[in-house]
Amino acid sequence: MADLRAYMIKVSGDVQGVFYRHYTLKKAKRLGITGWVVNENDGSVTIFAQGEIEKLKELVNWAHEGSPMATVEHVDVEVAGYDDSIKKFEVK
Repeated sequence: MADLRAYMIKVSGDVQGVFYRHYTLKKAKRLGITGWVVNENDGSVTIFAQGEIEKLKELVNWAHEGSPMATVEHVDVEVAGYDDSIKKFEVK
């Protein structure tokens, strides 16, 4: 059985209004990751991602670059609780 994990990822910098959430959705779907991505009031983006650990690591590495127009300054990753009720990845 696959080693499943969940991460809460906070991405700071110029990450809103540059299609960061849209590109995150595309990347997560390609990787088979479930969860969500949302813009925060402080200008950051939060990603809740869950799936196979190697795929999550790939998403975290990607998050440092993000969308082509984004300027990522900081990526903070915390382990989160896995939520079996989430079956897809979506933009909130």
